[in-house]
Formats: sequence, C-alpha cells, structure tokens
Amino acid sequence: MSELTFVHSAYWIPGLIAAVILLAVFVVKEWPRKSGNFLLRIAVGLVAVLALLAIALKPAHLTSVRGKQGVLLTSGYQEAQLDSLRATNPELKELAYQDYINHKELDSISQLFILGSGVKPYDFWQLDGRTVKLLKTEIPNGINQLSYSKIRSEGEDLNLTARYLKPKSGNQIVLQAPGNLALDSVAFSAATDTLFSLQAKVKAPGDFVYTLAEKDSLGTLVNKQPLPIHINPEKQLQVVMLSAFPSFEFKYLKNYLAELNHQVLVRSQLTQGRFKYEYFNQERKPFNALTTCGLNDLDLLILDAGAWQSLLRNEQNSIKDAITQEGLGVFLMPSEELFYGSQPLIDFDFTRTVQTEVELQDGIVVSTFGYYLNPATNFNATLKAANQILAGQRFLGFGSVSTTVLSNTYALQLKGNQERYKSLWSDILKNVLKPESDMVFWEETEQIVRPNEPYTIKFRTAVSEFTLTDTDGNSIPVIQDPDIPELWLATFYPEETGWFTLRFSAGDTISEYAYYVFAEEDWSTKKASELLKVNQDFFKNTDAEGNEILVKRPINPLYFFVLFVLAMGYLWLEPKLRVKF
Repeated sequence: MSELTFVHSAYWIPGLIAAVILLAVFVVKEWPRKSGNFLLRIAVGLVAVLALLAIALKPAHLTSVRGKQGVLLTSGYQEAQLDSLRATNPELKELAYQDYINHKELDSISQLFILGSGVKPYDFWQLDGRTVKLLKTEIPNGINQLSYSKIRSEGEDLNLTARYLKPKSGNQIVLQAPGNLALDSVAFSAATDTLFSLQAKVKAPGDFVYTLAEKDSLGTLVNKQPLPIHINPEKQLQVVMLSAFPSFEFKYLKNYLAELNHQVLVRSQLTQGRFKYEYFNQERKPFNALTTCGLNDLDLLILDAGAWQSLLRNEQNSIKDAITQEGLGVFLMPSEELFYGSQPLIDFDFTRTVQTEVELQDGIVVSTFGYYLNPATNFNATLKAANQILAGQRFLGFGSVSTTVLSNTYALQLKGNQERYKSLWSDILKNVLKPESDMVFWEETEQIVRPNEPYTIKFRTAVSEFTLTDTDGNSIPVIQDPDIPELWLATFYPEETGWFTLRFSAGDTISEYAYYVFAEEDWSTKKASELLKVNQDFFKNTDAEGNEILVKRPINPLYFFVLFVLAMGYLWLEPKLRVKF
C-alpha cells in the first residue's frame, strides 16, 4: 500500500493561499509585457510556485510497514518466557514497567507482549487501541483468595475463608490476634490447592491488625500476612420485622437476631386486619413502629413483599421518608412474590438461572430461588459466589434497600452448621444497617489500599459545607456526583502503611472513617492473582497479530529544488535571449 500525502499536511491551506498569491503577483508583473511567450512563461511560473509549495509541504508516500515487536516486563515475569521471545525475535524491544509506561517508547511497536502479572488498571488507557498479547504466567505459591469481614462488632465471630495455591505438606496456617496469640489453625496434608476456613471471636473494640502466620512442621515462621479488623463497640439494635405469612426462614432469622440481644419486634399477619405481635429483649408496648417517630428510632426494618402490600399508603410513605432522609435500612425478605410481582420501594434487576443451589467461597452449598442479581446504578454487592451476586443493596437517599436470592438458609442450622448461618446473615445485613452518624454515611469498599496508589472513598451527606481531612489534618479535595447530589467522592494517595483515619467535619459534628494501608509486599500472591485477572479481562479481545504501521516516506526535496531552479533560470534567461536574437 502506497499513497501520496504530505509530511506537513496540517499547513496545506495556508501554503495553498501563499502559492495563489505568489502566482497572482507573477501574473500581474507579466501582464504589461504580453509577449508571444506569455502563456509559456505563466506555465513555467506556475511550475516554480508549485515546486516551492512542494518544498514547504514535503510530499511523501504513505507506506505500510510492520512495526517492531516489544515486550513489557511487569512484576513476576519469568525469565524463561523472555528468553523464548528473544530467541524468536532478536530485535525484540524490551520495556520495563515500574508503575509507569513511557508512551514514546511504544510508538514504533506494532505488537506488544506483556510478561508477568500485568499493568496497573490506572495505566490501561495508555495501551487502549494497541495490539497487546498478555502471555500466560504462573502465580506464585500462597494465598490467592481471601474472604472475611473487615468490620465486626464486639463479641461477634470472625469467619475467614481462604484458598492456598500449592501449599507445602506439613505446613500450617495460624490465625493470630495482636501479640501473636493463636486463635485457630489449619494444617496442610497435601501439596494441592486447598480451601480452608478459620474462626475466632473478637472481643475489644478498636482498630487491630490480626495476622495469618504460616509455619512449617517444626513451628518455624515461614511468612505472615496482616488482617486489619475494625471492631465496633457492642450495640443493641432496634429491629422491626413484618411478615405477611409465616415461614421457617423468617422464624430462624428472628431467633438469630434475638440471640444477639437486639431488640426485635415482630408483626406477623394472621388474617385480613389481624396480626400476631412478638417482643424480644424489650417490654410489650403499643405498636407504633411505622409512624415517623417510631421509624426514626429503628436501625433495621425487615419485611416481605406481601407485608409491604398490606401497609397503608401513609405507612409506606413514612418508610420511604425514613430511608431517604434518616438513613433507615430496609431488608426485603425474598419470596416468589418478590421475583414475579411488583417490587417494594425499589426495583432490583434479577436474572433467571436454572441453578437452584450455589456454592459459597468456603465450599458451603445453599439454596436459591433460581435467580441472581445484576449490578445497577447506585448498587452495592454485599454477597458474591464466583461471578454471581447473591445479595446486594441499592441506595435511596441516605438509606438503602437490600435483598438476597438465597432461600431456606435455615437448613444450615438443621445440618448443625449454626456458625455459618450466623456469619452468612451477618454479612448480608451489616451493610444495610442505619449508619451511626445521621450526618454522613461511609460506603464500604473492597479495595486494597497501598502506598502511592490512588484510593477512592465514597460517602453520602446532605451537608454542603464540610471539610474532609486525613490523620495529619491535611484537607482532602472532594467531588460531588453530578447525578446523585448527596453522593461525594474523594481520591488521594496514601504515603505510609498502617491504620489511618479520615475525618468529616461539619460544624460541631465529626465523623471518622478508619482505613488500613498495606505494605507493597503484603498479600503478594493475592495481589498478583487479582492484577492478572483484571489484565486478562481488559486484553481478552485484542488481536494476537500485530497491526500494520503507516509511515510517511518523504520524496527527496532535491527534485523540487532542481525543478524550481530550472524554472527560475528559464524565466531569467528567456527575455535576454529574445532581445539578443
């Protein structure tokens, strides 16, 4: 492929204007002389002007060539793979990735290979539109999957589930409290990928760093990884549960909340207009929980679709106001009516599936209604299994509405797995609880924070005049969401490791949010596994073959210079020869 173009094509309009002006001046000067060679001289003058224009714009052939192959070396790359690429292409251009990509070095590369775990997501834009092939790499031995609740309440159980890639037989993992106090442990009996669970009860409130320590068969420490946990003081929650019909799921959830010493008020519908009331950890009193005053005292409202439909219009409006203005959390108990009928309060996007059972990350199998949740605007997934969302919440003003697709979870208790039942419902309900501060609501994030990497935190507030500062008192800039006025975002770059605090200040009101910054070497296997996954997702649709690069090959300007000299020589010499002869 070869086409005619110009090196300085951006200047062809001013160049053409200048050429027309020069030619016009030449015609005006030649007009009074009007000799027999007038038209020939005009033609030669045109050639001279075009030669000057060509020298200025630099005509070139647009030629397709195959660019060089390059390789981007990221963390964890294997020398054997690099040697293999070098053997197939001695002219391979090697680029080292140090959390930064030199964009100029990529300009001559038509096909780029990536070795190792991949590039950071915030650098994807630099490779967008390029031909990139992410070569398969091995993840180092260690824990590549980890699931545990980073926020617990005093006296609750800490349940941890993890997956270890190729452990060493005889080694063990020990869950340790601060001070290296062993709480629970598991030993590896084979060198195969192993899924394991650990459990312990958290006691004192505060910000702590538990650890997962790996020890060999002799008890010698091999390595350890931090487990930051924020433990809230024990609090007695105010919970109201409304049901349109009795169910075992509702019954077991009611008993679970009552065992935690929460004040639980249950209203179950018997017939039209007739209800049964149950009071746990509180005295019997007139039912006014659905009034504006009663709703303001609640931390959580649990109801099914049938119970919502039976409420009076003013009761429904009071609940909506309590959610949007006071931050009330509402959990919709799943039922067939939720999936087939109109949904209360807010629409969740469900997808039908033939599967009616799902395996959680710790290997426990639970039943579902044959649906899973789809992410949507203003949505937060609170429980996942593989790629399916099993529970989630959608924000509505300062509060939220949550639900799940799980069914018959009480079967876990019938099988003797009471602790897993408790941890499951704790994970589902904890995010939908009414926030402690009525001024600001902090949204939890699963992001692992590391030094000198961007960390984004989201929070909701109706206050327009406030300040957000870090542990050292430095002000942090915030951005208001253009579509959701009460939603704000702050992005900053932590510099040190450990526990730190963000402080929201509005007048006399102060709310703090604790976050933990991991060291660069912490959870290296998990970090490599997650980074590789996002790279695979981003580069999965790129072509393996390199694209052709179009190069402008300029025509030698000497040709146009000689043409210009010849034309000007004729225009200078022609009058003299005509006079002489």
